[in-house]
Amino acid sequence: MSSLPLEMIAEILCRLQVKELLCCRSVSKPWCALIDGPNFVKLHLKHSEDTSSNLYIILRTTSHVHYMCFDENLVLNDCVTLKELNHPLMCYNHGIKVLGSVNGLLCISNVVDDIAVWNPSIRKHRVVPFLPIELKRYFGTKSCSVYVFGFGYDSVRDDYKVVRIAQFGGGGKRSFESEVKVYSLRKQSWRRIGDMPYCVLYPGANGVFTNGALHWVVGENPESNVANIVVALDLGVEDYREVLQPEYKDKNFYIDLGILRGCLCFLANFLGQRVDVWIMKEYGVRESWTKLFSVAQGEVNGFLRSLKPLAYSKSGNEVLIEHDNLDLCWYDLKRKQIKNRIPGMPYSFEADVFVESLISVNPNRHLDGRTQDENEDMNMRDDFLSEGFKLVL
Repeated sequence: MSSLPLEMIAEILCRLQVKELLCCRSVSKPWCALIDGPNFVKLHLKHSEDTSSNLYIILRTTSHVHYMCFDENLVLNDCVTLKELNHPLMCYNHGIKVLGSVNGLLCISNVVDDIAVWNPSIRKHRVVPFLPIELKRYFGTKSCSVYVFGFGYDSVRDDYKVVRIAQFGGGGKRSFESEVKVYSLRKQSWRRIGDMPYCVLYPGANGVFTNGALHWVVGENPESNVANIVVALDLGVEDYREVLQPEYKDKNFYIDLGILRGCLCFLANFLGQRVDVWIMKEYGVRESWTKLFSVAQGEVNGFLRSLKPLAYSKSGNEVLIEHDNLDLCWYDLKRKQIKNRIPGMPYSFEADVFVESLISVNPNRHLDGRTQDENEDMNMRDDFLSEGFKLVL
């Protein structure tokens, strides 16, 4: 392969798994430089997303984090193979929360709100500076009632961002303040942006990321007690906008959000009756909302409290869904019914989709640990030596 152009080698290598690519870095210096380069890292990620390859399901229980390979033939096995992930945060009971998953990076936190951005594929992480919360402010007239997080990618600045919304209430039913702070992985610092003009009513409901924005289900004010607005925070311009919802007649349901192959999902949860899953095929266009499927109470084991779409099968004919943090099962889009329940799941868990990638947790460094400036110095030194040898010759 030494005679092949690097562009062709890159097209071949981008089809490999991350662990194989890490081994390939030892083949030669040109291969190492190629695999470490930002263009190849993006090429590998794009190929994985376009082909739905290198996908894994993360299962978080109260004490452990497991993962399993995403495979539509998974249901044919007697029992799935779960492997444990050793996360980098200190936690006495091993319990962590997954705040978000983007481009192969997981944003995780423990019980004391230590936060880390972690790439399990290359076993690298970065601990986010601790951000304390003022429990009371304005001389005790307002107190922090709820806070939520989000994790996403800012394509404008090629930066990964952690968002925390802390809501302070008190001094009147309609009086509230939703303070928003953003951590930049590239700048490695927190800063405050404009307050969100909506009320967070669901503690622990973290933002859903797609199309450059984080999405939450919110209400107009604490007095409403109804979260019926979908708000988006654009990470590029750091501004808020409402997302138009699908048109429906019966409004007696709770709203949840999800993601399927990069598209925003709207879940209308008629508690104890059914869950309708809508998908926005063209982001920002209300007319593109399409009802993908509906799951009725009689189709699942136990009470239908919640439903979470995770991923399409490779054929695109099934959707993997999580039911009530108890089951993983396939929904057949053609037969319009639940097809198979995957055996061997933990008793209670939360599931997320994770794609392998080479994305660095330090945007200013390459896989070998050198900074961009150090690489430029190395290139200048190599150029100088090359010129020197030419002069001698």
